[in-house]
Amino acid sequence: MKTIIYYYSATGNSLYVARFLQERLPETELRSIPEELAGDRLSVQADTIGFVFPMHYLSLPLQVEEFMERLSLRESPYLFAIATCGVPYWGRPFLDADAVLKRKGRRLHGAWFVRLVSNYLPYRDTAAEWRIRIRALLAKRKLQNIAKAVANKEHHTAWQILRGMCRRYHEEWRERQRKIDENFSCDTERCTSCGLCERVCPRRNILRPEGPPVWQHSCVECLGCLHICPVEAIDYGGVTQGRRRYRHKDISARDLLHDFEQDRHCPRQG
Repeated sequence: MKTIIYYYSATGNSLYVARFLQERLPETELRSIPEELAGDRLSVQADTIGFVFPMHYLSLPLQVEEFMERLSLRESPYLFAIATCGVPYWGRPFLDADAVLKRKGRRLHGAWFVRLVSNYLPYRDTAAEWRIRIRALLAKRKLQNIAKAVANKEHHTAWQILRGMCRRYHEEWRERQRKIDENFSCDTERCTSCGLCERVCPRRNILRPEGPPVWQHSCVECLGCLHICPVEAIDYGGVTQGRRRYRHKDISARDLLHDFEQDRHCPRQG
């Protein structure tokens, strides 16, 4: 009864959820969505297949949508999805996932929001520590129930409110993709050229020809580079200065770095 969980994680929430389920479901393998997109394993056969991801602008992250479109499902397994978020139910990630899967003759059997901590610092500062601890406790309880539901292949739907507004909001974001990373800046005096920003980027959108990061205008706005910088040299539009960076307490920075196969033999700076 093999299970494969595909995850997409910039600051650790979704990776934490994927690992939590892996520990409670037999024969479960985790696969990184950005690394799968960069490779050639876009066909899968398993009894259960899960997708775990954050919401980006109230719907699917761009690479998650791309991955679902390209993934070949050789049989009709039990499919589930979990969206990690700061505020649940606002959004349409499962509607949009189902729209992609429908074109393959598939659909989600289980869908859940799991509330943890939003990493979108341009909107607001990271939640207070006491709030993070409470959300972690509640999330753990919910994930225990989700694990049981997935093990039993139960059907489950999730509320998704203000769907029309969320669609417009998401589409407006997509239209300005090429300009998104113009908002990022790096304090070159603080930057230590450690290379973490380059290695955490799921789109390989960061190069470091002279040490500090240079964005290449194909950003998906996961904010991984901003949060992982150990000296907080990276900011977004100036509004993130002084705001607390975030990473899930059970996930290390190293856990979030990508190992793109074609880059493994390339020397890295820093």
